[in-house]
Parts: sequence; C-alpha cells; structure tokens
Amino acid sequence: MVGGIICFLCAFIPSWYEEYPRQFWLTRLTYGDNEQQSFVRFIWVCAWILTTVGSLVAAFNLQSIPHTFWWTFAQTLYGIVLVWSIAKAIVALCIIGQYIGYGIIRLKQWIFNDKPLFGSIRKFNRLNDK
Repeated sequence: MVGGIICFLCAFIPSWYEEYPRQFWLTRLTYGDNEQQSFVRFIWVCAWILTTVGSLVAAFNLQSIPHTFWWTFAQTLYGIVLVWSIAKAIVALCIIGQYIGYGIIRLKQWIFNDKPLFGSIRKFNRLNDK
C-alpha cells in the first residue's frame, strides 16, 4: 500500500505543478510531452494495481473482520480510499507549504526592500488617482 501512495504521489504532483489549468481533485493524464504523458499513465496504472493488491492482502490478513465476501470487499474499498486520501493530503500539504513560503518571501520583501505587500491594491489605487 505504501507503493501505491508513492505512485499516486508521482501522478498527483505533476497534475498540480506541470501544466495549467491546475487540477487537484482530478489527475491530469494528458500532457503536451509524450514522454511525461506515458510516464504518468504508467505510474497511474501501477498505483491502482499496487493499491488494490495491497488492500486485498491487508483485508485477507486482517483477523478482526469475518472473512466473507462483503467484509473483505468493504475492507478493500476502505484501503483504496485511505491510500488515495493520504496521497491527496500529502499533495495538499505541499501546496499549502508552497503558498506559505510565497507569503513569507513577499512579507520579507515588504519589510526589508520596501516593496508593496499587495501589488494589485497599489495598481488599483493608481487607477483611482487619475
């Protein structure tokens, strides 16, 4: 299941950082570059295979549930959703960290270099002065 998380991260991160418009919830599987497109598609398929196999193995080895079809199916589905949500949470933390870093850089430039903190407000004020 850890391999599934890693593979999902390898598919989710380019979906956010590579091309515009950025997509967080849906993974972009088409790119302008054919090598990247084939890499992301291959990793996407590997992620689903590793996640499904890992969830099945975990469900069959879990002693706290009865080993009937529906309990095993429910535990497998839970494992797949869990892996997907962990990978999405890691990408969300990366995005939040990036924007916090941008804010800190902008605040540092405002304090030490006397650059405007909010550039668009300054432009708006200049338009109103005319």
